Amino acid sequence: MKQRWSVIEEANALACNAFRNGFLEDLHAGKYSQLLEDNTLARITDAEMKKLMVESSKQFAALLTLKEQDPDKYWQFIKFYNQTYCKDWQK
Repeated sequence: MKQRWSVIEEANALACNAFRNGFLEDLHAGKYSQLLEDNTLARITDAEMKKLMVESSKQFAALLTLKEQDPDKYWQFIKFYNQTYCKDWQK
């Protein structure tokens, strides 16, 4: 499959995959609190941030490996994510 996606569309798909249905989604699913409106308060602990970064890095690594090993499958993935989850995002 020939690449027909812009760099931003590729980045959108990668970011969506790395953060969707993972730990960040779990954090987001909690109840709203007025404390979230206070920018002087932390919203995430150091341990949570580390977990989020490690998890998302693993997702990025898996996709970058796929891009190297099976470019056609990688671009099919990018197409799927763009059409399914990122169609209304910045292009």
